[in-house]
Amino acid sequence: MMAATETYKCKGCGKPFEARTADRERGWARFCSKSCKATKQSSVRSPAKRKYPRHDGVSEMKHKVCDTCGAPAINGVHTITGIEWGCRLHHDTTHPFDSDALGQS
Repeated sequence: MMAATETYKCKGCGKPFEARTADRERGWARFCSKSCKATKQSSVRSPAKRKYPRHDGVSEMKHKVCDTCGAPAINGVHTITGIEWGCRLHHDTTHPFDSDALGQS
């Protein structure tokens, strides 16, 4: 038995392509090819098109506070228990593999 297919318009390039109806209902089959999807994703995620730009890691954050003192946080460190936020005073700026952090001279 043959699966039901329909012709759809690619969300990336606009060309028509055939896809299974069941895949389309799952939210798949939006692009005609993997390369077309990758092109579309890279253009959406480029810094110029971001709705909210990434944080620079130096300036104070608007909605994050330091876990130690409660001052506005500048950056966070991922740990096993979650993210530890730190202000300018309490944020450790050494990289874990830096020679200072490893105790090498």
